[in-house]
Amino acid sequence: MSRYLVIPRGADSPAVHVSGSTEETVCEIAKNLLYFPGPTEKLMAVPADSKIATFALVKDEALCSLEVTDTTLDAWRNDVTNIEDAINQFNSAKDQAASMLESALADLDEAYESCTGFNGCTPSHDISVYEALRELSEYDFEYEFRESLAEMYQFQFIKRLPI
Repeated sequence: MSRYLVIPRGADSPAVHVSGSTEETVCEIAKNLLYFPGPTEKLMAVPADSKIATFALVKDEALCSLEVTDTTLDAWRNDVTNIEDAINQFNSAKDQAASMLESALADLDEAYESCTGFNGCTPSHDISVYEALRELSEYDFEYEFRESLAEMYQFQFIKRLPI
């Protein structure tokens, strides 16, 4: 297992991570778990036992630390995107279902309102599409997935960047 500290890359820093390297992947993981707003290239991963890491901690520049193995690196490179895509597809399907149900409920309201014997009855007053779909909350999936990632990579938040 290798532990890395992730620090902001200085604007004048000539050092860049090699494409596909462990350090580049560590920065991608950190960007995701930190909700880092900038590009991955604005981050730098350094071994936690290096002089640079010690200096970054002393200067209060370290953003986070995480551990990686060959297995967890492969999981990031091969599995995470597929899971994120599936979560996004599920959320899209849920949103489409909510839209369709809202439309059908509006049609049902209109059907009741257009009948003389059922005036005053409005089904949407008693039915909430969003309450019915609450159990399928997109945040639960994303939260659980992020928690799993944080655990897998032994992610430790150190400092938040000013926005």
